[in-house]
Amino acid sequence: MNMNRQYIFVIAFFFSLFLVTSSTYLEVKQVVPTTFTVNKVNSSKIVVGISWDGTNEADDEYVLARLKCFGDAVTVLNSPQDHVFGERNTTYELAVHKSNALVRCRTGVKDIERWLTFFYFQT
Repeated sequence: MNMNRQYIFVIAFFFSLFLVTSSTYLEVKQVVPTTFTVNKVNSSKIVVGISWDGTNEADDEYVLARLKCFGDAVTVLNSPQDHVFGERNTTYELAVHKSNALVRCRTGVKDIERWLTFFYFQT
């Protein structure tokens, strides 16, 4: 009877060892914003620059960059945009309709992962 317990222990040990060594690891991908710049070109035009970085992203991987601003003070002229991850930045042109208005915008980059960030600026 004592011998049966030893066999069960040895079999259970090797079976658990097989489960531990056969597990796989998933690669984590992450895209994160790095900088936002808002440059007023003139009274009717603003240029917004957005940069990103990430972990385990291939430089040739497709990303979709978007900028949406809320309200009627500005209009985004060139969003969405197609990029590759390795470019790591994009710029948007905004037409200004109202001066001295607080503008709320949402930006983000989407590939397999995505991030969305809100920011504010004054026209």
